[in-house]
Amino acid sequence: MKTRLFIIACVLIAGVNFAKAQPPQSKPGIGAPDGGLMNGLDMDRMETSFVLSVNPMDGEKKDKLNRVASNYRSRNRSILTNMGNSMLAGGVAAVINVVGTEIINLINIRSRQKKAWQEMRQKECIFVDSLQSVKGQSDFYGKQSNYGPLDPSDMNFDGITLRANKSGKEVLKMVCHIDTTKFDHLFLHSKFYLVVDTIVFYPYRSFLPNLKANHIDRPRKDKASQDEIDYWNTISQFSFDEHQSPTVNIKMDVYSSWINELVQVYDNVKLGSFSVNIPVSEDELKDSVYFYSRERAVSEHRKIINIDGDCFVVPRSYMPVAANNPSWGTGEYRMKVVLSESCRYNPKEGRSKNWHRDYKQLVRMQKGKAKNEYLNDVVTTFRDNSSTILKATYTPVLNMLPGMMGIGTSQAGSAGMTGGMPGGTGAKGGTAQGKMSQGNMPQGNMKPQ
Repeated sequence: MKTRLFIIACVLIAGVNFAKAQPPQSKPGIGAPDGGLMNGLDMDRMETSFVLSVNPMDGEKKDKLNRVASNYRSRNRSILTNMGNSMLAGGVAAVINVVGTEIINLINIRSRQKKAWQEMRQKECIFVDSLQSVKGQSDFYGKQSNYGPLDPSDMNFDGITLRANKSGKEVLKMVCHIDTTKFDHLFLHSKFYLVVDTIVFYPYRSFLPNLKANHIDRPRKDKASQDEIDYWNTISQFSFDEHQSPTVNIKMDVYSSWINELVQVYDNVKLGSFSVNIPVSEDELKDSVYFYSRERAVSEHRKIINIDGDCFVVPRSYMPVAANNPSWGTGEYRMKVVLSESCRYNPKEGRSKNWHRDYKQLVRMQKGKAKNEYLNDVVTTFRDNSSTILKATYTPVLNMLPGMMGIGTSQAGSAGMTGGMPGGTGAKGGTAQGKMSQGNMPQGNMKPQ
């Protein structure tokens, strides 16, 4: 085909040169060449046409293309999967961290609850109450004295009798008297001493356990559940197994006020104190009652319960009836008595075996409703860490986005950002366009018709 085109071109060039050599014709304006010049040429076959045909892809290339397409599709799916897995992994890791913290918090909560329960039990094991004798109930002496303010003559005071009742029933009775074996101390030191004569104690009526120390009162039948009432009836009863080593302690303080010959007033002065400690053993009970008699203890050579302490005799106030006849009064005094009961709760048996259940019951009776401290702590912890969990969930996605968008992954991208397209600047661009104008045409199957 190229040969034919070359021949045609040569013929055309020769024809043009020949026409230039001929003189002008008599009929100017007619541009058609002389018919003799085109003799022997097939003008129809000289028309140029372009035929574009598609080259079919062979099976090898098609398989390769399919594999590449499959890789791209799987890459897109893996990106979404990785995003989801990353979000899930970040969130789960944060949640696991919070759950790990909660496991530690649960241990700490149980430890705090155990400590709070122990403190409540210790409060139950102590009862303290105090009373004061009525001022002016009786004077220390029966008559006035002309011998001085500390004259022990005609003493009215011979110890005390203390009774403690609960719900109309007697819990404790103690009788004590002045120790007659130490009368000489009245004249040598102006002091007197006491001895315990009788003690009667009903431990099963005692003030232990002291649930009121934890602000727990008997539940009302119209408001409390039967379970709470039954639990109250169980824990409010004294038991030697549950309340070990019960002890009764009584402390007595003596105060007085008087005026001396110089008209100096002494108000509410403490003169002395006495204290007695009474340990109660279940083995010493008879018909569930603890009984002590000093007389019997002496006769049977058993241990004697002593009262510790001493007291000055009550001073008489100066009160001259006449200038030549000074006298002193009958001695005013008062006593403050403190009664206490104490014991130790059983740390291994009884309520201690299921201390957590006991703790929840005590809190429910104390406050009307027991709150779930662990649930509240979990809610608070997740609420306080919600931003951390959320951040751990979406941070992996933010880290993946630059790679998905191709930012900062190749140098070609940076070249494109600066406008460096090949053949697009200066003379190179002109040269490229000049070549195209000179006849660079798309490659294809061109068949002249």
